[in-house]
Amino acid sequence: MSYYKPDHVYDASLALNVPDDLWEIPDTLNCLGVNETMFFTQANIDAFVQQQDVVMENGCFEFEACPEPSKVPMGTELYSGGQVELPSSSPSSTHSSEETEATLRTDKELSITLKRFTSTINQFGILSQTLGTKIEGLNSRFDNMQHGLENMDRHLSSIEHRMESMEHRMDSLYQGMESLEAKFKTVNEYLLEVIRREQMVMRELGDLASRYHERDI
Repeated sequence: MSYYKPDHVYDASLALNVPDDLWEIPDTLNCLGVNETMFFTQANIDAFVQQQDVVMENGCFEFEACPEPSKVPMGTELYSGGQVELPSSSPSSTHSSEETEATLRTDKELSITLKRFTSTINQFGILSQTLGTKIEGLNSRFDNMQHGLENMDRHLSSIEHRMESMEHRMDSLYQGMESLEAKFKTVNEYLLEVIRREQMVMRELGDLASRYHERDI
């Protein structure tokens, strides 16, 4: 089986005035739903090319804009043995449709996952802001407590200074009491000495009195 394979398939088919003979399309058109046993006339090819131009102008970049391969009217008829037949969907077209649906499902799942991830990030942001506000409040309370403790520390320091001054005064008072006690001891010893001397004088006076009395007798 021989095939017609020009260098530029579409340009050559459009430039040449092909008679209404039968053309055998090569296997390279299988991706468009055409197998190697399909035969087309010039009118069929022109209609097919025009339809493909419309499809290419629509872009086929969005999945919803491109109709499914099984629903695309080919615009041509299959002539084989004098009978008119419609081309059936090729396995590659069905496989492409399945891949498109799988891609759409994957994109939808990825979109849902991305939305959930974004929502989770937003929730974490709100939670972090709430925690930041609470932490700032706690820091303010801790600052107030620190100022209160500093005031108490200063107050205790002043009390400690007062206690130290009182202790110094008590020490000086104790020293004064010791000196006073020493003075009292000195005075007491002096008084005891005076009493002893007075007793001695009284004894001497008693002896003299007894002597004078003996003389008078």
